[in-house]
This record gives sequence, C-alpha cells and structure tokens, in this order.
Amino acid sequence: MTNVIPYLRRTIQVLSFVFLLYLILKTAFPLESRIPVDLYLRLDPFIGVITIFTKKDVILRMLPAFGVLLLVMIFGNFFCGWFCPMGSTIDFFDRILFREKKRAKGFDDQPLRRLRYGVFFFSIVTGLMAFQVMYLLDPISLITRTLVITIYPPAIFIFNELLPKIQNIFPRNPFIVSSIPLPVFKVNLFIFVIFVIILALGVVRKRFWCRYLCPLGTLFSIFSRLRIFKRSVTDGCTQCQQCVRDCPVGAIPAATPLHYRQQDCISCFKCLECPPEAVSFKFVSPAWRSADEVNLSRRYVLGSLVFGFFSALMIKTNPLQTESGWMNNRLIRPPGALPEEKFVSLCTGCGECLKVCPNNALQSTLLEAGLAGLYTPRLVPRIGYCEEFCNFCGRVCPTEAILPLPVEEKRLIQMGVAHINKTRCIAWDTDKICLVCNEQCSYLAIVGDDKKRPIVKEEKCTGCGICENKCPVDGESAIIVYSFGAQKKLKPEPSNNNTKSG
Repeated sequence: MTNVIPYLRRTIQVLSFVFLLYLILKTAFPLESRIPVDLYLRLDPFIGVITIFTKKDVILRMLPAFGVLLLVMIFGNFFCGWFCPMGSTIDFFDRILFREKKRAKGFDDQPLRRLRYGVFFFSIVTGLMAFQVMYLLDPISLITRTLVITIYPPAIFIFNELLPKIQNIFPRNPFIVSSIPLPVFKVNLFIFVIFVIILALGVVRKRFWCRYLCPLGTLFSIFSRLRIFKRSVTDGCTQCQQCVRDCPVGAIPAATPLHYRQQDCISCFKCLECPPEAVSFKFVSPAWRSADEVNLSRRYVLGSLVFGFFSALMIKTNPLQTESGWMNNRLIRPPGALPEEKFVSLCTGCGECLKVCPNNALQSTLLEAGLAGLYTPRLVPRIGYCEEFCNFCGRVCPTEAILPLPVEEKRLIQMGVAHINKTRCIAWDTDKICLVCNEQCSYLAIVGDDKKRPIVKEEKCTGCGICENKCPVDGESAIIVYSFGAQKKLKPEPSNNNTKSG
C-alpha cells in the first residue's frame, strides 16, 4: 500500500491541475459550466479570511474555504500536498529541472521559516486596513492569473497556427473546432517573470515557495498544529535519514528524525517508504507544540505587525494612490465594480474576469490604479468593448469585488462617459459624414446634429466603449470614454426597449 501512495498522490496532483485548466477554459462565453469556474478560489481560506477582514462580512460563495480549514484541523495540510495546482506545478519543475545534486548545500533555515510568519502577519494587518497587497502572493490567485494572462494566449496562438494543418489531415471532421480569437493582455510579461522567479527558487530548496513564502501555506500550517492524524515512529527506526531527504518541505529534522514538525507536514506520506517500516500515521489527541519550533519572539511579531501597518499607510498616502496625485480618468472599472477603495481591497487580481470577457475588453492594471490596485481589471475600449448583454465578470468574481448583477440591471450601470475630440473626429474636423459611433451605440446615447455630426447624450451613455472601439480614426480614437469616479445607475427609459442587441 505504501508503494501505491506516491503514484496516487501524483495522479491526484495531475488531475487537480488538469481540472483547473478545464475550469479556466470553461470561463468563457456562454459560461454554461454547472461547476463554478472559480471553484479553486472559493476553496482558498486565505482569500476567505482576508475578505472577512476587509468587507466586515462573510461572502457566501467563500464558505467552502472554511470547510477546507476544518479538514486541515483533522488531517493536517493535505491541500498543499495533494490538491494545490501551484504546489503541483512547483513539484513538477523541482522534479524535472532542479535535482537534489544541483541544490544549495544545507543551511540553517530558521530565519526563512520565521519569514513565512512575518509575511503572514504583514498580510493580516494590511487586510485589516483594506489593502490586499498580499493577494499577489496567494497561490491560487497567482496560478490562475498566470495561466489566464501568460499561458492561455500563446497556447491559442499555437493552436490557430496548427489548425490549418490539422484540418488538411482530417477534413470535415466535426470534432475539430474552428480558430479561436486570440486574446491579448498588457502585463503578461511582468506576470510571467514573477512566476519564473518563484519556480527558480526551487534550485535553493524543494518547494522553497511553499516552505517560506506562501501565505495560504502558512495559514494551513497554523491550523495543522491542531491536527489529530499524525505521523508516528516506532523504536525500529534506524535513523537512516531517508525520510529527512525525501520530505519535500523539510518537516523532519535531521537531528531528531523520530519527531517532525506537524505544522509543516503536507501529508505527502513520502516518509511511509521507510526501509524498516517504522513510520505510520494514526489518529491521536491534538498537541500544539511540535519538534524544532520556530522562534517567534514578541519583537519579531510586533515588528511584522507594525511594518504591515505602516506599509498600508504608505500605500494609502502614496502619490499614485491619493486624490492629489496622479488621477487616471481612463481607469474604467467593470460594470458592477464596488467603489474604488473597496474594490482594490477585495479584488484578488486572479484574472477570471479577464478570461470570461467575450471581447477581451478587460485588462490588468500595472500602476494605473496605484500600488494597491496592481493586477486589478480595467476596461480598455480600444482593445475591446463591454458587451451589452453580458454580466459574466460579476458571475465569476469570487470575492464580489464585481457584483453579480442581472443583465437588466447591469445595462443601466454607467461606468464612464464618452467624449468627442472634435479635432480628430472625421465628421467635426473635415465635415465628412461619419456615423460609425452613432450606428454602433445600442443605448441611443449618440445622436447627430443638423449637420450629422455626433453628439453624446451623457444621461444615456454607459461608457461601454463600443464607440471608441469601432471609431475608424487611426491611432487614438476620436471618441474616448472617461471615468468620473464611482459608478452610478441610470434611470431606465421606455426607449431602452427599442435598443439594438449589439
């Protein structure tokens, strides 16, 4: 049985990663999956805990995450060892690229083990102050964002390039889909570099990221101290050190292999491959203390909390964040987005809304929304426009930073207002007739004057951006959507019943 467990674990890891890929592929029009496409994000207790601090309320769709925490209290941190797609990816690259002989020599990792708690305390304090900068390190958000923004577009490009050759081999095959529109994302290279750095840390230690940085893993570590399914070693142990070498997270101290750090164990059961069969797992009473404890002094804990507090304050008062600094009136949030400060505090930057947007209109921010708004979504009309009868972004947002509005209500949300640059507009600048924006606007927000020049009726404009997207002027559009702060709801008019379907 012990020989089967490693293969079973790897199989489940592969299936879990493939299942995440399946959910990401299903995060698309017409969003017909019966399984929530943001399932992995809903199972993330770190996101669940931080959103409670931020929103001061429990988000119902995040309740499954606390079920995971309950299971961790019983079986220990099984999620990181068996189901986490980020952990599976790191295990794969550690196994293929970073063999043990290439790793750095042994060293005292107490400071690094202490660092993970410092990062966690830091994130808790910033969460209490409504700045979710540590969402950037959440493994589920990170792997989802990487797959959506950096892996998916190149995969689609390769597929479209190979499709004609496949169709020549299998003509008229109904199972071969047609070409897929190629999505483009603006910060893909930056996200890819961060992901590569995380994988490259494996050359120092197996699962370096999981051991010393991952905030979700630290949360599981804290709750694993209460686990009742524990490792047990008999007197038959010869201290051959095989379990010490094989443990992927270094939970078994070399000096005392009969004991282990229960809070760090990811329940991979590699130690069951003990030659004298001295290791087993069984249910016992919980015990908070374990072997080789991390020395968390009150000074270190207090320092982490104070650092998190002042970091959040610095972000809040940074010139890129305050009203007196760089204001970006092109920062158009998706329809149903919460007010800006609340939005950036709840958005995980996972990229689900970017993937589901049918027109590729949503893009991740870099510094357009300030330091606190990194990776949050914004509408870029020149790339794509907000589809009139689409409310998918709110339906896939795990933290409800974008509210799941009905289509009828979403169509009345004003994200911004279009303004015409008369020096670039063909109709205004050259007196030639151009009715593109008028014809494309399904909200009847653009009308023509007596000379058939376009005029925007601001009380009807939702800021969807279709006019900016379809404007035939080269370069910057002659009609541009500007945001004006908080979104508001337009008054429904009888004429809306006659709008075009777009």
